[in-house]
Amino acid sequence: MKRVALSVAFLSNHAWSEVSGFSHSAFIAQASWSKLAAQAPGKPTQDFQNHDNLYSRRSLLQNQVASVMVGLAAVTGFPSLSHAESTNGGKSFAPGGTLVEYEVGVTVGNPLASASRKADNSNVVFGQDYYFKFGTAPGFIEKGSTIFPKTMPFTPSQQRYDTMKKYRERVQRGIDLVAGLDGAIQKGDYASIPDGSAPEFSIRPMGLLANGFLASENTGTTNELFLARWYINEIFLDINDIRSASSKDAALKSHAAAKKAMNSYLTLMNRVITPKVGDPFAYV
Repeated sequence: MKRVALSVAFLSNHAWSEVSGFSHSAFIAQASWSKLAAQAPGKPTQDFQNHDNLYSRRSLLQNQVASVMVGLAAVTGFPSLSHAESTNGGKSFAPGGTLVEYEVGVTVGNPLASASRKADNSNVVFGQDYYFKFGTAPGFIEKGSTIFPKTMPFTPSQQRYDTMKKYRERVQRGIDLVAGLDGAIQKGDYASIPDGSAPEFSIRPMGLLANGFLASENTGTTNELFLARWYINEIFLDINDIRSASSKDAALKSHAAAKKAMNSYLTLMNRVITPKVGDPFAYV
């Protein structure tokens, strides 16, 4: 039993950080990136890039370690550690398994973020977003601001042009539909609007546009792409929050948040839309 307990302690203190591939210094760097985004969008930060194939391997290993810990917990009574929950010593796990040294939560850093997001990020369209990686909610970006993020990842202009040509029309339809939801809200018909996953809202095309704009074979999945996905997921959640709102005021509040998330997303997209790629999107 003593040997088993030591195994649990080793896994809880070391295995998660080793499996995730992040050193203690990387945790601190991620925390800094997250806190700057959450507290004051627009301040310069250092970018730490990750690759989808690395995340796939890490996720597999994390699941294996989690299974071992659950089994050991059943034998020893040692409490299991769930994602996005605080642990002893003030440390927490983000939904993606990263151990961080700050408070995590779906609205930590941005009180206007949708509270309907599940702690394990299981009810969003794009599971690997900013909250998945950092465990907090970034602040909204002002229309047209180029202050935060400090820099944008490089992707070939031909790739961005092809992506824009393929998805612009569908993305624009989604933008227009989200912007026009206030009409249904003012009439009191907000419960009858389509679900956020309805094709009319173009949530998935928005994500595909972001993929082509903010990531390439050379960069892998960038922090800026995680950020864009978070805003898209917020639009999705806010639409559903409008549908389930208990009052017109609550629906209007969710719609205002959806427009802030939309403008934040469009600001990121517009920053990499050069004249060779096309015309920038209009804000809502």
